Amino acid sequence: MNSIEYILLIGAVILVGTVFLYAKILSVSATKLLNAFSAAFLIGICFTEILPESYSLNHTYAGIFVLVGFLTQLILGVFSGGIEHGHAHPHKHEIPYAVLISLGTHAFIEGWPLNEHTHAQNEALHHALITGILVHNIPITIVLTSMLKHSGLKNSTILIILFAFALLTPLGSFCASFWFITPEMLAIPLAMVAGILLHISTTILFESADSHKFNMIKMAVILLGLGCALLV
Repeated sequence: MNSIEYILLIGAVILVGTVFLYAKILSVSATKLLNAFSAAFLIGICFTEILPESYSLNHTYAGIFVLVGFLTQLILGVFSGGIEHGHAHPHKHEIPYAVLISLGTHAFIEGWPLNEHTHAQNEALHHALITGILVHNIPITIVLTSMLKHSGLKNSTILIILFAFALLTPLGSFCASFWFITPEMLAIPLAMVAGILLHISTTILFESADSHKFNMIKMAVILLGLGCALLV
């Protein structure tokens, strides 16, 4: 990752969190639709970019690490309460450490395939991943900010937490540049992140809503997200 991409990933979280903290501009329904768009976008780049590249780099073990990623997110979701796919439960006047550690681990692992070796191997995939994570982080940041706000924490504390969260994906990318250095090894973070994103995306996409009208709008948003993924 270059410095501009670091700034984008960190700045997007801080900007969205700050705006939502001081001036709530999206309803619950709008946030759900944004979540559906991000899920469709992520599942689109999984099938068109991440999975094909993973199997081309290491067809023997790629499938295993997709499952490892899927199970990793399943475990993280137990502790996070499902905040990665739009669910949050307020914790009155306390910092929800289990949620933050789980979400932080998720963000850190997401940064692995953004390392410089993946960029050199497949620039188009790298840009698709950056875009996907940026899109994915918007609803996560909104839900996280809302949860922390309803927990009664000070705004300054919330902003510090958001900044720490924003740093974890770039940190994961930096560390992975030293861990995954051969083409065969690059399949590991790609496959794991594919498994994680598939878990999150399918959970969001298969959630039902009470309103038939809302489900129709959600379907249109999902198709839009898939279309954007194909364009990217």
